[in-house]
Amino acid sequence: MVTLVNMEHRTCYFAALFFFVAFILLTLTAISLPAISGMDITRVNMGSGTTLTAANETVTQLRFGIWAYCYDLSSGTSQCGASAVSIKGYSVIVSNQTDTVDIVASWTRGLTLHVVAAIATFLALLFCFFRRISVFLLASSVTACLSAIASFVVDAILYVYIKSQMTDLGFGANTKPSHAFWMTLASVILLLVGGGPLWLGGCWRSLANQKVIVEAPRERVVKGSAKIPWLC
Repeated sequence: MVTLVNMEHRTCYFAALFFFVAFILLTLTAISLPAISGMDITRVNMGSGTTLTAANETVTQLRFGIWAYCYDLSSGTSQCGASAVSIKGYSVIVSNQTDTVDIVASWTRGLTLHVVAAIATFLALLFCFFRRISVFLLASSVTACLSAIASFVVDAILYVYIKSQMTDLGFGANTKPSHAFWMTLASVILLLVGGGPLWLGGCWRSLANQKVIVEAPRERVVKGSAKIPWLC
């Protein structure tokens, strides 16, 4: 029992280390644009003649974050589109001299899953400090992992969609995943590495408890049978 408890403590410490790093990465990703200028998911480097409906000058770079899009102008200044803490997403229209594409809000609405992933990871980290593989720890860690995976899938879908749209304007090769994209992927890996031993430990503990429950009645039968001669 002591060995099992010590192993449980070590597993919680191990998971807490990975959960802490994942929580920092997911928190920075969830804050995103416009609060942190470089924390975008997809980045497009423009060329001459590309314009935004929100700008009166030529745009040299377009960045897509969780809450808003931001762009750099040829004059050297940087601006961001209207943003709010909302699950409705945001939209932006990009055009060159001949064509126009519309990034509609339905493609950016799911980005708020990053907030869910960050909160779930914080709860999992908090339960790790109890040094016990509880139902709450297992549930929060699984939720954190699944929500982080879902967030990365949304990021990947958005990137593919934006790259497709920018290809129509001639800037597909200039569309790249940015910092928040890779940070979300790193968080998924950290949550899987940290959560794996927890889930295995939870299964092992459950099997150990079932073994104790099954063997306890047998021990009582064996002790009682010693008093009955014909059962010896």
